[in-house]
Amino acid sequence: MQDHQILKDKTIIVTGAATGIGQAFSIAASSYGAKIVVADMNPGDKTVQLIKSSGGEAIYTKVDVSDEESTKSMAKAAIDWTGRIDGLINNAAYFREVKLTPFEEIKMETWDRIFDVNVKGIWQCCKSVIPSMREIGGGSIINISSVVAVAGQPGYLHYVATKGAVLAMTKGLAKECGVDNVRVNTIAPGFVITDATKNRPIEWQQNFLKARAMSREQRPEDLVGTAVYLLSDLSAFVSGQTHVVDGGHIMY
Repeated sequence: MQDHQILKDKTIIVTGAATGIGQAFSIAASSYGAKIVVADMNPGDKTVQLIKSSGGEAIYTKVDVSDEESTKSMAKAAIDWTGRIDGLINNAAYFREVKLTPFEEIKMETWDRIFDVNVKGIWQCCKSVIPSMREIGGGSIINISSVVAVAGQPGYLHYVATKGAVLAMTKGLAKECGVDNVRVNTIAPGFVITDATKNRPIEWQQNFLKARAMSREQRPEDLVGTAVYLLSDLSAFVSGQTHVVDGGHIMY
C-alpha cells in the first residue's frame, strides 16, 4: 500500500476491470486507499484477489453497461457495500472484437453494438452513480476515450466515432454536473499493449511507436497516475478536460 492515501475512504467503480487497463486502474486506486467495485461482464475475481492480496478492499459485480437495469444494480452494489460512490472510471468498451474495416463496409449491427457499449454505456453508468455523488456532495467521473478521437484512424470509423462522442459527452456532463460538485474528465490513451490489442496489425503498432516523443510501448500502468490524480482532491478544480496520455504522440 502507498504511504500517501490520497483516495482513502473513497469508493470507486471501475468498469471493464477484470483485465487490462481496467484492472490496472483498480489496483492503482486501491493502492492509494480507495475501496474498489470491480465491474465487468467477465468474472472479476482475479482483480479482486490482486487487490486483497495487497491489503486493499474490493468486490466484484457483473455489469452490462449498455443495459440500464444492470448499471443500476452496479451502483446499488457499491452503495450496499460502503454507502457511497465517490468515483467512476468508465473504462468498459467494445474494442477487442472490432475489425479493421473500410467505413462503407461496416455492418449496421456492428455500428449499433459499438455505440451501445462505448457511448450509451457511459451515459447509463453516469446516470446510475450521480444520485449518490449528489448526496455526498460531489465526486469524480473519468471517461476513457482514445487518441484516435483526436488524430483519426483509417479503418476504424465506428470506433473513432464512439471515442469522439466520449470527448463531447465529457464536456456536456462537466457543464451539467458541476453544480453538484461532480467533476467529469477524459483520459485519451495512445495504443496500449493489452490482450485486447495484440491482434492489431503490426504496422499500426509500429506507426504509433514511431510517432511518440517517448519511443517505447505503452502499458496500462502508464495511465494510472493520471487516473489517480483525477479521482483525488488534487484535481478538485479540474473538469471537462481531455488528458492525452500517449508518450508525446499528440501534442496540443
